[in-house]
Amino acid sequence: MIDHVNAYALTVRDVKGCAEFYRDRLGFKLQELQDDFAYLTIGEKGGPGVALVSAKGLALELSEERIRPVENVLHRNYFAVFLEDADRAYEELGRKGVRFVQPPATRSDGQRYAFFEDPEGNLWEISHFPKA
Repeated sequence: MIDHVNAYALTVRDVKGCAEFYRDRLGFKLQELQDDFAYLTIGEKGGPGVALVSAKGLALELSEERIRPVENVLHRNYFAVFLEDADRAYEELGRKGVRFVQPPATRSDGQRYAFFEDPEGNLWEISHFPKA
């Protein structure tokens, strides 16, 4: 049976460019970089990392019909991460050139959130619940 998640894998066209984005703008730690693959870790807790897999390389392993490496992807899924202060992170990441598609807003339950995208359009939500 499955007992843990090793990595969140994103299929991308430009492995090196995306790896640089996650390393330089988000502070992830680059563990491995190849032409068709990169692996980065997040934080110090030893949780799952982010694997960047080239669409071209994955199409060779599975099939072009299944992967469709030249087709644009619909944004149906995204990563959601909690942090200390989404508003502060929005400002800090914005200064590093991270492109936000939704500035900070508040949900009905009080949760503060914002959305940004990586160079390939993969969406990330950053959020926190303000302390009372």
